[in-house]
Amino acid sequence: MTPLQTHHRGFRLLASAKQTEDGLHAANIIIEEPGCRARTFSDLDYFYDGIDAVKYATVWGRIWIETNARA
Repeated sequence: MTPLQTHHRGFRLLASAKQTEDGLHAANIIIEEPGCRARTFSDLDYFYDGIDAVKYATVWGRIWIETNARA
């Protein structure tokens, strides 16, 4: 599955899904802020469908930005 790139409050989010050996899809996200080191979060949760995993990772990344970004 192709990663999904979005932007939120000046951050770049790159959500992806990786299929596991048991057929589930792990939700992963990379969050990049200009001028800072990228943050990678892997295996946030597992889904039966890769699209659901990417959607979840994107929402999770936006929530992370809202709770951790400096105003």
